[in-house]
Amino acid sequence: MKKLFIKNIGAGLLLLVLAQSCKVTRDYSRPELNLPGTFDHLPVKTEKKAQEIPSYQQYFNDPLLKEILDQVMARNSDLQIVAEQMLAAEAMLKSVKLNYLPDINLQVNAGVQRLSKNSMVGSFAGGLIFQEYNFAPSVSWDIDFWGKLKRQREEAMSGYLGLAENRRALRIQLIGQSAQAYYNLLSLDEQLRITQSVEKSMRETLQMLKTQYSVGEATSLAIKQSEAQLAETRALIPEIKTSIKAQENALQTLAGAYPDAVKRAQSLQDKAFLTELEAGVPMDLLANRPDIKQKEFELQAANARVGIARTEFYPTLKITGQGGLNAIKASNWFSIPASLFGNAAAGLTQPVFSKRSIRSAYEQALHQREAAVHDFRKSVLMGVEEVSASLSNITYIKEQMTEVNNRKTAMNKAIADAQILYKYGEANYLEVLTVQQSYLQAALAHTLVIQKETNAYIALYKSLGGN
Repeated sequence: MKKLFIKNIGAGLLLLVLAQSCKVTRDYSRPELNLPGTFDHLPVKTEKKAQEIPSYQQYFNDPLLKEILDQVMARNSDLQIVAEQMLAAEAMLKSVKLNYLPDINLQVNAGVQRLSKNSMVGSFAGGLIFQEYNFAPSVSWDIDFWGKLKRQREEAMSGYLGLAENRRALRIQLIGQSAQAYYNLLSLDEQLRITQSVEKSMRETLQMLKTQYSVGEATSLAIKQSEAQLAETRALIPEIKTSIKAQENALQTLAGAYPDAVKRAQSLQDKAFLTELEAGVPMDLLANRPDIKQKEFELQAANARVGIARTEFYPTLKITGQGGLNAIKASNWFSIPASLFGNAAAGLTQPVFSKRSIRSAYEQALHQREAAVHDFRKSVLMGVEEVSASLSNITYIKEQMTEVNNRKTAMNKAIADAQILYKYGEANYLEVLTVQQSYLQAALAHTLVIQKETNAYIALYKSLGGN
């Protein structure tokens, strides 16, 4: 009866401890975000799911660009550094996942001690040489009543997953940088072609002026003005070539290669993207954007640290044990059962006075968690703002593109007409020079708007957490 009573008391205490342990630490719950229904009232496809964001292989149309992106993903130095950091974190995670298991160590000792005849012990000892041989496995086990080990595993897992999202964010950033550099390069090629074409037209105009001057139909002032305009246009060519080389070198560096020419498409006018991007709803950002997911993992880790700090207020139970073979002679070391020994102990430690270090650590963890909440909300706010800005940017660039196309179409006809009219004496040289300069500006502006539109879609891809 007495034994049954003791068992019931023990079981009741165990249930009480387990019930209390549920209150000591709390599981993570996402804070309220109050997300808007749409991006700044811009039209979006609400049925578009976050997981439908295409990979760069499915998004970009240019096969040469996709080859470059494959090289960047395989050889970029920053990605390789993060990959090694992830392997190191994974190794640590494997250890933390097993922190609920006991520590088991094996101790093997062999020692010989010779006492001095003139020492106090040696003067009384029957012999001066003592031997001891020990073979003893030991066990040490921390019993987790309060959820501390569980929160340690949660903290480690959150850190690892946050690092994985950091790697994915770096991938998306490199995809965006590389794609923008590639299309900037195509834009510079187009600018060079346009400038060289206009330079050729200006040379022809200058040659016509010189011919007319030789027969008294043009003035030296006209020739000087034409030469000045030609020199101004020619000065743009080495500047554009310098930019092309710098862009090629930057793109090769992203791909983990030394400076070299970049194999690329011949025209900027080709369709850049295979699929249309839809923004979906702001909630999709929580599932797609790696920076937001990383901030949430940091918040989860901060919540786990609060639980860990809280468990320090409660007693800890540690069980230790040791057993093995012990002898004073090597010949008897493995004599069983005479050399067998063993001991076991259990200790309960309750903090009483720690100079407020435990409470200070707990309060610090609470404030760090609140800071992580604000940081998470800030990342969501910035994510929504980036997508809204990208959508708005695309809308207004399309409006700008309409007017730039109209201007370019008008200038294409104007420059063709100017050459014919001047040849037949129905337009003066100033009109021709003005038309040539306006055509150059219109053609370059058209190229720059195409580049802006392409970069705007790349920015939207990045802001949606593209893959």
